[in-house]
Amino acid sequence: MDNIKALIFDCYGDWEQGSYDALQPIFQQKTCPDPEKVFETLGKIKARIQAEDKTMLYPAVLKEAYRMLTGELRLWYDEEAAEAYALSVPSWPPFPDSQDALSTLKALGVKLVIHSNVDNESFEGTRKKLEGSWGKFDDIFTAEDIGSYKPDYRNFHHVLQSLEDQYEIQPNEVLVVANSKRADIAPAKRLGLKTVWINRPEAILGVKGYEDVRADWEFGSMLEFAEELKSVKEDDL
Repeated sequence: MDNIKALIFDCYGDWEQGSYDALQPIFQQKTCPDPEKVFETLGKIKARIQAEDKTMLYPAVLKEAYRMLTGELRLWYDEEAAEAYALSVPSWPPFPDSQDALSTLKALGVKLVIHSNVDNESFEGTRKKLEGSWGKFDDIFTAEDIGSYKPDYRNFHHVLQSLEDQYEIQPNEVLVVANSKRADIAPAKRLGLKTVWINRPEAILGVKGYEDVRADWEFGSMLEFAEELKSVKEDDL
C-alpha cells in the first residue's frame, strides 16, 4: 500500500441502518420476514432496476424497489412510505469511525475520492455529515454523474480516467476501499485494481452470497484501515 496516491471508496455511511429505519412501515407488518430476507430481496430488486435503467436517479430506484419489494413479499404498499424511503438517503447515519478515519487519511496526502451509487442531491446530505474540520473530498462521482450504476465497469473507467487527467494518478496507484463486494470489490478486482474490504459484520446487501470474493486486504473498520495505511506510509519515509 506504500505507493497509493488515491482512495476510491463508498463505505462512508451506514446504509443498512438507514434503510432499516426508513423501512419501518414494512418491518412493522405482521407477515414481514426477518430483516436478512428483506435486505436480500431488496438488493436483488435494486440490482435489476439499476441494470434495466442505468440513468434512473437513485430516489426513483428506491421508490420502485419499495413497490416491488412489497409485491414480492406480499406486504401492504403505501405510497407515502415509499416516497419517504426514496428520500431517506440524506438521513442515513455515517459510521462512528468515519470522521476520525477521514481525518487520518487526509493527513497522509492521498486523494479521497467518493464513488457512489447515489444521486447528487442525496449525497449532498451525506456530505455535510462527513466533511468537517479535516477538510473536503477531493472528488465525488455519483451514478447520476456517470450515467450508470456500479458494478458497471463504465463507472470505474470514468473515475480512473478522471484521476489520470487531473492528478496523473495511474490505476496501480489507486486503492478501492469498500464494504460491498458486489458493487465495488468484485468489479475492481476484475479490472486489476487493488482492493480493501471493510468487513462490517452486520452487512448483508452486497456481501452475503459473495463470500468467495477476496480483497487484497481486509479490515474491521475504516479507522482500522486508516491507521494501517498511516503506519505503512510512515515506515516508507
